[in-house]
Amino acid sequence: MKRISNWKLALILGVVVVGMVAFAYINVPLFRMYCQKVGIAIAPNTEAKANQEPSDHKVTILFTGVVANDMPIAFKADKAFEEIRLGEESKTSYHFVNLSNDTIYFRPVHSVLPEDAAAKLTLKKCFCFDDQTILPGQSYTLPVIYSFASNLDPKIQRITFHYTLFKKEPKKK
Repeated sequence: MKRISNWKLALILGVVVVGMVAFAYINVPLFRMYCQKVGIAIAPNTEAKANQEPSDHKVTILFTGVVANDMPIAFKADKAFEEIRLGEESKTSYHFVNLSNDTIYFRPVHSVLPEDAAAKLTLKKCFCFDDQTILPGQSYTLPVIYSFASNLDPKIQRITFHYTLFKKEPKKK
């Protein structure tokens, strides 16, 4: 069996460590580029706040949601759609019910389509990306307060506001 010299092993391990550090450094920008490319708004947009004069342009917002990983949670928005004026603050709520006898841990992740609309979204209050815990049989409601900038492309007439619930493992203490 051929042995690797200590210097060669140290060099290989050094390259691996440098590669891991480089990947960790570029991971966040890569994630942001990916989310921007597929139209996932990952953080409240503060740039859209600059243009918040209400306009006469109205759009229809469709509220959708799915539960991943076959979690026994009933989950839906309080309304399927809403017509809003651009530049005005709007509110909706999402209702959650644990249909099981177990505590469930999950994370809601939102996306907004089309991508051009996601860039004009301002979230004042949102439960997106916040880890949630729902006890057996428990139900609760969480609000979403949002607006779309009044300079949204006038060709956009319909926007989909979508949530996916992903199962999480409980935090270790």
